[in-house]
Amino acid sequence: MTSDDRAKIRKALETGLPEGPLTEPGPFLCCLTIDGLDRVDPRKLVALRGRVHAAARTAAEGRATTYHATDSTITIGIRGPDAAERINQLRHALAKLITKHGWTTRDEPR
Repeated sequence: MTSDDRAKIRKALETGLPEGPLTEPGPFLCCLTIDGLDRVDPRKLVALRGRVHAAARTAAEGRATTYHATDSTITIGIRGPDAAERINQLRHALAKLITKHGWTTRDEPR
């Protein structure tokens, strides 16, 4: 980092955030939570979790992701200015699995 870069950072910290709304999108995080995994046969659950994870990696296309799993839910988060669009792609890619197994989904834009 150059001294000019450090000076820009110091100046930005001193001035703070703008008063009005931001004009450019920032690094958003959108999440898709899939509920109902506890109703799936445990022998098939590992393979289904693998398919969900692979679909999430494909939808994210190299963007930062979060992944949290419990016995009954999986929450996948994708960061970026187009995160909501990527979550919609993920939901579309998983639509057949969601319908077949009777899972429910929730969105959490942040």
